[in-house]
Amino acid sequence: MTLARFIGDAEFSRKVHDPAEFAELLRTLPGHDEPKSLDGGVVKPMVFGGLDGIITTFAVVAGAIGADLTPSQVLIMGFCNLIADGFSMGFGEYTSGKAEMEYALGERRREEWELENYPEGEMKEMVEVYKAKGISEEDACTVIQILAKYKDFFVDHMMVEELGLLPPDMGESPAKQGLVMFTAFVMFGSIPLLGFMILMAVWGKADAAEFKSFAFGISCALTAMTLLVLGGVKAVYTKQPKLKSSLMMLANGAVAGFAAWSIGEGLNYVFN
Repeated sequence: MTLARFIGDAEFSRKVHDPAEFAELLRTLPGHDEPKSLDGGVVKPMVFGGLDGIITTFAVVAGAIGADLTPSQVLIMGFCNLIADGFSMGFGEYTSGKAEMEYALGERRREEWELENYPEGEMKEMVEVYKAKGISEEDACTVIQILAKYKDFFVDHMMVEELGLLPPDMGESPAKQGLVMFTAFVMFGSIPLLGFMILMAVWGKADAAEFKSFAFGISCALTAMTLLVLGGVKAVYTKQPKLKSSLMMLANGAVAGFAAWSIGEGLNYVFN
């Protein structure tokens, strides 16, 4: 049984407008479980770190192929870029997450202090916020007086409505997010290099140059498949159509790779 079933029901309308009867009515209705978030501080840095890693490394590989470098040179450039960029991305995720959390904690402490020392002013500010949203002053005052009884909730509510900040989640660890970003960047970023690694392992360094185009073809295929999968995972996180997200990621990788290959080809022609 849901509230929607009572639309047009006069008896239900009467109960809704009586606080005591409405509270009793709510207790008789079944609960509704919202779907849990997929994030938990891990999915976002994993997906976006993986996308950055694979596209960046593929662009390096494509540029090296365009410049007619040997397979060993492709691997050297690829892994140097992979580790350096991976560390930069991971450290950047850590510092930005830490700064965001510290800022939110500082604002929350300020709101707590203001509520403790000047509750009338904070309540008045929230009434003005509610009035700006179209709520009457009388209703806004009634709601705020009730919410102000629950200080922790009211401080979090002020952060969202007054400052536009989500309350800090102490369960999230910036260090963990940075580590996940680095790991995902390196793990997915190594995929464009697999073709060359297999080539070097099978044919050895001396004969590898003959099969460079074949290795690049493997790199393109593996990169394309991975981008399609990561695009689909990203769509689940961002609530977008999976096919559109996958094709957008594939197009992103293709454009980045073609641009790098063209620059490598052009510079090789100019300098050689």
